[in-house]
Amino acid sequence: MRKTSVENFEIAVLGAGTMGLCVAQFFAMNGHEVNLYNRTYANLDKALIQIRSNLQTLVSLDQISKEDLRSAMAHIHGTGDLKEAVEHADFVIENVAEREDVKKEIFAKIDEFCDEDVIFSSDTSTMNIYEFLEVSHPERLIITHFFNPAYVMPLVEVVRGPHTSDETTAVTKALLESCGKKTAVINKAIPGFILNRITMAVFREAAYIAGNGWASPEDIDKAIVSTFGPRYTFEGPFGLSDFAGLDIYERLATLLYPVLCSDTEAPSILTDKTGNGILGVKSGEGFYEYTDAAEAHRARDSKIMKMIQAINAVNNS
Repeated sequence: MRKTSVENFEIAVLGAGTMGLCVAQFFAMNGHEVNLYNRTYANLDKALIQIRSNLQTLVSLDQISKEDLRSAMAHIHGTGDLKEAVEHADFVIENVAEREDVKKEIFAKIDEFCDEDVIFSSDTSTMNIYEFLEVSHPERLIITHFFNPAYVMPLVEVVRGPHTSDETTAVTKALLESCGKKTAVINKAIPGFILNRITMAVFREAAYIAGNGWASPEDIDKAIVSTFGPRYTFEGPFGLSDFAGLDIYERLATLLYPVLCSDTEAPSILTDKTGNGILGVKSGEGFYEYTDAAEAHRARDSKIMKMIQAINAVNNS
């Protein structure tokens, strides 16, 4: 039977990969008992080591105390037994491979192991799970799309399915918001949800400009960081359009939409690199070069946390 107070929820996180371990860390940092499941114990051990390293980085940045680190680690319980992971959970979050067969198998098992009021969520970033998952009481099935690193990024996209109940949505929002997250609800599982759609729309046009030699990737990034960067910290595209003037936006749309990129395939500026094994930070080179991937991630995470602090200070002033 699910607990009545979200603050007391026990969380089961299924999958100890990059996102799974970060989600487990996030809930543990907020005082929840977390069972982190992974089929292989070797990967589970690696995940627990990475969580401790993440927490130590937060300590070094004065984001948390050493006692906070010890407390968070004490709240995480690793297991390779799926039934053990979920049988007392109030909320289950799936982070396994983005494959239909893998997700179908694991949801079928937890459907057998869990009470009927336990909420099932998926952290998928690309898949419409509602098209292929079958669980009893589908009203308790929902998508919770976290962003990496999940213990830092403030937002979670909450995506409803055709049978997701208002109660499931409300409890999911309450749980996430009680831990300090902001939530954006999408009422239908559209491909890419909100942010991946907008991200790829921006990247398509940026790649089009760079691919035509009209501006370099470096100058495009500079332009975005120096304009969208400060503005998008406190206003989105609709708020920005209000200040620019809706008549101006209408005129810009009339002039620009016919000449913007409308390609339906990945741009060559991207596929040429991936075809040669140039994958970004993970391979040491992308549009920029990276000599130390771990240090690049630490530096980026530090910047994100400092920016969030600064943004909160501005928005709360």
